[in-house]
Amino acid sequence: MKSFLFVFCFLFVGAVTFSQKGYDAGYIIKNNGDTVRGKIKDRKYTTSPGNSDKITFIDEKGNKDKITPNEIKAYCKRGSMFYRTLPVGLEAKKQFVQIIEYGEVILFGYTSNSFVSTAFSSVKPTSSKDNHAISQTDVVYFYQKSKDPNSLMKVKRDKFESVSLFYFKDDAKLIKQIEDKSLKYQDIELVVKMYNEFVAKK
Repeated sequence: MKSFLFVFCFLFVGAVTFSQKGYDAGYIIKNNGDTVRGKIKDRKYTTSPGNSDKITFIDEKGNKDKITPNEIKAYCKRGSMFYRTLPVGLEAKKQFVQIIEYGEVILFGYTSNSFVSTAFSSVKPTSSKDNHAISQTDVVYFYQKSKDPNSLMKVKRDKFESVSLFYFKDDAKLIKQIEDKSLKYQDIELVVKMYNEFVAKK
């Protein structure tokens, strides 16, 4: 009997652990401003990129729910990865967008998946074992001045220089590096970090 109980408990604990694999400690911020702590999973049970359309959330009472960007303002996981709800695309559909750099200028990164052979932004090809297709992970970047919610602007690869010159115009040294191509689109995270450090030292 004891052996049976031991095996049952072992299998039960194993099942619970497996069912919560991929979850990280974190919290969500509801549209009314309330913060709810729990566990978050925003990835499939593979190496696929984060899902920008929904997350799975388990609160401290064990209640499990799938949450869309329309239902919350933001969420955080691992105490260091922050996501905001922002309107993305021509249809301004709300998506979960990661805050990559924060300061005077915020850099957001929106991850999307496609099966198109070319992409206009950062691309990370991955193969699918089921249909042998090649998928692409596009990271679309946005700038926003932290003190101006209406300043959100998408940063396209071919518009990186002109958009950056507008946002960072008071940092002459950084502007020069962008103009002489020392810093390019692929350095966008570094560019925003350098600018925020420049402003912080004023």
